[in-house]
Amino acid sequence: MRTSAETPAEERLSTRDLIRTTAFAARLVWRADRRHLIGILSVQVVNAAGLAALVLAIKHLTEAGVREGADLDTAGRTLLPILLVAVAIASVNAILRNLAQSWQRVLATHTDRHIVGLVLRAATDAELLDFEDPAFYDRLQRATFASRAQPVVLVTGLMVILQAVLTTLAIGATVLVMAWWLLPLCLLIPLPLIRAAKRERDARFGLHRSLAENRRLREYLERVLTGRDEAKEIRAFGLADTLKQRWDTGYMREIESLVGVQQRHVRSKIVARLLGDGVTLAVIAIIWWLVARGSIELSSALAILTGLLLLSLRLQAISYLLNSLGDAVLYVEDLRTFAASPRRRPASAAGAAAGFASLQLRDVGFTYPGSPSPALQRVSMDLRAGEIVALVGTNGSGKTTLAKILAGLYQPDRGRLLRDGDEVGAPAELRAATAVLFQDFVRYRLSASDNIAFGGPGADADSERVAAAAARAGIDSALHRLQHGYDTVLSKEFSGGSDLSLGQWQRVALARAFYRDAPFVILDEPTASLDAQGEADLFGRIRELFAGRTVLFISHRFANVRTADRIYVLDQGAIAEQGTHDELMQDDGVYARLFSLQAEGYRLQPAPA
Repeated sequence: MRTSAETPAEERLSTRDLIRTTAFAARLVWRADRRHLIGILSVQVVNAAGLAALVLAIKHLTEAGVREGADLDTAGRTLLPILLVAVAIASVNAILRNLAQSWQRVLATHTDRHIVGLVLRAATDAELLDFEDPAFYDRLQRATFASRAQPVVLVTGLMVILQAVLTTLAIGATVLVMAWWLLPLCLLIPLPLIRAAKRERDARFGLHRSLAENRRLREYLERVLTGRDEAKEIRAFGLADTLKQRWDTGYMREIESLVGVQQRHVRSKIVARLLGDGVTLAVIAIIWWLVARGSIELSSALAILTGLLLLSLRLQAISYLLNSLGDAVLYVEDLRTFAASPRRRPASAAGAAAGFASLQLRDVGFTYPGSPSPALQRVSMDLRAGEIVALVGTNGSGKTTLAKILAGLYQPDRGRLLRDGDEVGAPAELRAATAVLFQDFVRYRLSASDNIAFGGPGADADSERVAAAAARAGIDSALHRLQHGYDTVLSKEFSGGSDLSLGQWQRVALARAFYRDAPFVILDEPTASLDAQGEADLFGRIRELFAGRTVLFISHRFANVRTADRIYVLDQGAIAEQGTHDELMQDDGVYARLFSLQAEGYRLQPAPA
C-alpha cells in the first residue's frame, strides 16, 4: 500500500482543481434547489451581522460599566437597553439558525436527488463497450460513492463554512476598526492547520482511489451474500463462511490502510494546533502589555480580546471544516470528472423502426478493451429482408459479440457495416430497427406488463399489445393466473409478488421482443430454458411468428437450425462456412462434424464405425 508521500501526482488535486471542483459543487447545490439556498445565505448574512453587533455591544457595555462606576441607577439606565438589544440579537439569531437548519435538510434532499441523477445519467450515457473496461468501473464506483455518501456532508459543510466565513469577516471588520494592526497576526493562526489538513486530505484521497477495486469486490460479495437468487446455491454449497471471510479480509485491508494514513498525519495536526495557539497567546500578551502601559483602554482591550477569541475560534473552525469538507469536495471531483469524461452518448433505441432490404458486414473485426486477441476477424455476412438466418458455433466463437454489432450495441474496430448498400452512420439506426432477446435476458422485478412493454419504452403500455405479445410467446395463460394478472410484480421480494420458472421468464423475454415489433429480430439461444415441447413449438412456428421480419437466431442445438434459409458457422471469431443445412452437410466440414456429434447423443445404439 502506498504511503501519502508516495501518492502519485494524478491522485492529488492542485489548487486550481480544488477551486474548480468546489465551484462545481456549488453549482450542483444551486441547480438542485436555489430557493432554499438563497434563504439560507440570507440567514447566514444576518447571523454574521448580529454577531458583529454583539461584539460592539460588549464594548459599549464595558465602557458604560467603567464610566458609571458604582452609580447603579445611572449604570442600569445605560446598560439595560444595551443588554436588551444583545438578548434580542441572540434570540433572533437562534430563531434564524433553526429555520436555516430545516431549510438545509430540504436542500440536502434536493441535492441528493440531483447528484444521484447526475451519476445515473452519466452511467446510462456510457457506451456498452465502456462496461468491458475495469477502469470505467473504478470511475463509476468512485462517482457512485460520492453521490451516495457526500451530498448531505457537502451541503451542510458548505453552509457552515459560509457562515463561518461571513462571521469571520464581520468580526474581523470590528477588530480592524478597533486595532487594525492585530488582524495580520490573527490571520497567521489557522495557516499551520490548513497546511497540515491539505497534506492529510491528499493522502486520504489517494487512499480512496487506490481502494476503488477493493470496494467494488466487497460490494459484489455483499450482493451475493444478501441476494435472493444466489441464496440457494450459497446454502447448497456452504459458501457463506468462505465469502464472508473474503469480504472481511478486504474490509480489514481498507481499515489497516486508513489507520496507517491517520497515524502518519495526527502528529502534524497536533503540532499545527499548538503553533496556532502559540500565536493566539502571543497576541493576548501584546494586548495585555498595551493595557498595562495605558496605550489601550480596558474596555477596548476586552472587546478586542472577545473579538480575537471569536475570530480565532472561527478561523480554526474554518480550517477544521475545510479538512472535513475537503473529503467531500475531493470525492465530488470523482463525480465531476466522471460526468464530464468525453464519451459518445448512446442514442435511444426507441424511435421509428425503419426496415431495410439488406444488412451486410464486410471484413468486420472487433477486439475487446485490454484483450490480447480479437473476438471477431474478417467477418462477412448478408441478411436480407424476410430471411431466417442461423448463426452457430462453439462456445466462445464470438456469436454474441457479432449479434451485438448487428444490433448497434458495439461498433466494429475494422470493416464496414452496410444497410441497403449505405454505410451505417450511427448505431441508433440499427437499435431502432432491432429487437433482441439475449441469452442472459433481464428479469425486471416489476409488473408482468412492464416486463413485456419495456420492449417499446417511451409511451404508456398498450394493454392489448401486451396481451397479444404474451399470447404469441405462449405465456398469456400463466400471467392471467397470477394474483393480479398482468399487474403482478414478478418477484416475491415485493408485496403481492409472484415467481416464475426460468422457462416462463424466457417466454416473458420473448414476448418483450414481440412487443417491440421491429423489422429485425435477434434471438440469442431463445429456447435455452424451454422444455423440449416448447422448443419444438417455437422453431416449428418461427416463420409464422416472425412473418415479414428478418430473423437472426443463435443456437448451439443444430437440430433447430435445419430449416433456416442460410446458416453461418463461426469458428474462433471467423466465418468458417455458410450455406443451407444440406449444403453444409455435403461439404462435410465443421458444421457437419458438430451436427453429427450432437446427433450421436440421440441414437439408441452407437453408429457403426
